[in-house]
Amino acid sequence: MSRYLRNNAREKQSLSFLKKNYLFILIFGLLAVFLVHNFDSIGQDIGRHLKMGEIIWQTKEVPKTNSFSFTESDFPFTNHHWLSEVIFFGVFSWFGFTGLVLFKIIFVLAAFLLLFFIAKKYATFWPLVISFLLSIFIFISRTEVRPEIFSFAILAFFLFAFFRAKYESNYRYLWFLPIAQLLWVNLHIYFFIGPVIFAFFVFDKVISKNKFSIFNFQFSRLLLIGGLIGLATLVNPAGIHGVLLPFNILKEYGYSIVENQTLAFLADFFSFNLPIFVFKFSVGVLMVSFLLTIKKAKQRIFEILLSAFFVYAGFKMLRNLPLYALASFPILAIFLTDVLNLVKTKFYRITQRQVFRKVPEALLLAAVSLSIVFLVFFVASGGYYKKAGLSKTFGFSVPNGLERAVNFVKENKIEGPMFNNFDIGGYLIWQIKGVRYPFEDKKAPDPFRVFVDNRPEAYSVEFFSEIYKPMQDNPKKWAEFSEKYDLNFIFFGHGDSTPWGQAFMAGIVKNSDWQIVYINEEAIVLVRNNERNSEAISRFAISQKNAIDRTVINVESSNEDNANLNTTLSRFFYNISWREASAYFADEAIKADPQSPHPYLYKGLAHSYYTDQKNQTLAGENIKKAIDLGLKESRYYYILGVVYMNLDRLDEAKALFEKAVKLDKDNTQAKEFLEKYF
Repeated sequence: MSRYLRNNAREKQSLSFLKKNYLFILIFGLLAVFLVHNFDSIGQDIGRHLKMGEIIWQTKEVPKTNSFSFTESDFPFTNHHWLSEVIFFGVFSWFGFTGLVLFKIIFVLAAFLLLFFIAKKYATFWPLVISFLLSIFIFISRTEVRPEIFSFAILAFFLFAFFRAKYESNYRYLWFLPIAQLLWVNLHIYFFIGPVIFAFFVFDKVISKNKFSIFNFQFSRLLLIGGLIGLATLVNPAGIHGVLLPFNILKEYGYSIVENQTLAFLADFFSFNLPIFVFKFSVGVLMVSFLLTIKKAKQRIFEILLSAFFVYAGFKMLRNLPLYALASFPILAIFLTDVLNLVKTKFYRITQRQVFRKVPEALLLAAVSLSIVFLVFFVASGGYYKKAGLSKTFGFSVPNGLERAVNFVKENKIEGPMFNNFDIGGYLIWQIKGVRYPFEDKKAPDPFRVFVDNRPEAYSVEFFSEIYKPMQDNPKKWAEFSEKYDLNFIFFGHGDSTPWGQAFMAGIVKNSDWQIVYINEEAIVLVRNNERNSEAISRFAISQKNAIDRTVINVESSNEDNANLNTTLSRFFYNISWREASAYFADEAIKADPQSPHPYLYKGLAHSYYTDQKNQTLAGENIKKAIDLGLKESRYYYILGVVYMNLDRLDEAKALFEKAVKLDKDNTQAKEFLEKYF
């Protein structure tokens, strides 16, 4: 009988746990589905990380120079995430890309779980729900497999240890921080955050105690732990130079990266961006919460310093948004709990007068639960990514566009030296041998040497300003340096949206010294028009006349979504002014997804170049369709206005120019048309 009662009690406890926590299980499920997506960053860093991890594992040394480029192979380079690369190489060797994605999911979920345990202790239900959801929608700005996933987990552990020490006087976990710091300094460049937030914690203790004494046992052990953290930071292959790297690395960047830009700078380039919007909203809520509970400021010194640091970091660089997401999770939950308690106290008298009626909590709980379930299915079905205009899809697939382009080069024995663009270098380092420049150290594998890769700190500022960029937007510089480096082929990721990259693509396809031999949804391959490449040219040469047929063959085995694939090709052909091909692939994209606005845009733009009424009419119909489906930006209203002027629809054109100016006061072209013609 007693066993039955015990089992019954356990069942009741389990049901009670699920009743209280099922919403958080749903929220963790939402976070998980955001993390389970295709390896859409395959063309960026991961290839270089895997190759470097392999080299370090085999040589038992961390290279100290830019060993992957034939242009600046001896340039000093400090590898601040070498241990991450070794781990990635090990995981990939055993479990492939699926293993890497699962590895990322485990680390991110572990980070949020640690913070959840903290927030749950010191915050009430609804503040915790709100804070958790806000954190997730900020965090999803960066969910790729990168070394920073280790920073997320270690940062969460640091915060877990500090909150346990602050609110429970449990200092046990602080003794593990030096070990965590020892790992952190070799895993990722965010390691400097550890000592910084440790200093915040000590300062909080000083203020809260109103005095500081080195003879106080509590502070003495804090000083000891802090000293051990400092010593652990020095244990890295570059020593003190490695410690100072986070403060110096950006000083010698010759190439701007989107993730390193401020939110103010990116505002001119981004349309609506959900993580950035939620970040700004969260900061606003955090500030209001602090002001409403300012009487507790002295008790919240640590939380205030953390908030200020990570808010600044978020506005300073796009890549820092996940850091804010993690740090703000428990802090905002605690602040909102204080606000809720204050509101309950204030509104108690009012509710007694029956001015307000309490909304049934069960109804609110059901509404939030259903919303989260809907979001889970919305993300898993791909609807969210399509709505946000992202290339991600739910699942573990790996886009194979670059792999197929590399295989073309390998199968047809096209050899270097090679010119490539910035982003694609990391993948090429890993996948292709096009240059015969082996390591001097014979113990190391013979890697592929690229022209450039996406490590600005591994190249001189002069390399980017005097060689790489001028080669792309100045034909004379291209001729000079392509001869100097004896370039034999070009492997270019045509998604490159930089002004110099766009200019290069538009110009090189017209250069008779170079011949296109391959195009797919990710890359274009050109070879020098010489005897050495005569066979490849005779078999695979692509011109405007055969571009559609050859490209269709090249994308037959693509594993990309058909709508995205054809939209990408339409955009590429439009950018190089091959308008017939652009219109063809736009039509194919429209067949695959009639509700996507971008194919209509590119089809309309392609037709707008022809001045006859038939093409102008098609241009107007398609650009209007793109606007109606969501591309409501100033420049598109302006372009449609010009088309309508060509069609003699002047009243409609005037309205479109006025709309363009209303949306963007700096649209000088629309202003000029209004002033000149109306």
